[in-house]
Amino acid sequence: MDQSNKYFDFACRLLARRDYFTEELRQKIIAKGATAEEAAAAIEKLNRFNYLDDSQVLRKYISEISAKGKGINYLKQKLYEKGCSTLLYSSDLAEFYPFEEECAAAEKALAKLGECEEEKLVTKLVSRGFSLSAALYAVKRKN
Repeated sequence: MDQSNKYFDFACRLLARRDYFTEELRQKIIAKGATAEEAAAAIEKLNRFNYLDDSQVLRKYISEISAKGKGINYLKQKLYEKGCSTLLYSSDLAEFYPFEEECAAAEKALAKLGECEEEKLVTKLVSRGFSLSAALYAVKRKN
């Protein structure tokens, strides 16, 4: 088996377990020992077979984050940690995680936080990665 197929097969095995962002997968292939060119060839082959779709992975990831009671700033931090910072600039995250959806997640998170003063609730929501505007909106709606 030549090297390009080796890394393509490795990437397919990873994708069989869970979805990956393109850049995240590229990093895993390189960590396996591939050169940048070999990783690019494997990614190119995966794209030809339509095995990679960052938009779809982003939608699923946002759904998970929203269900966990986390906001858009948490999402941005996680994308950055995964090495997917290009997604932060190449796509409008508000299209994938609209303000209304973030506010709904903030309201759900508020239900778990219990009773305390508004200022502390806003601080707690912001610490969970919600935007200040979503945190303020959710707290105002609660009262």
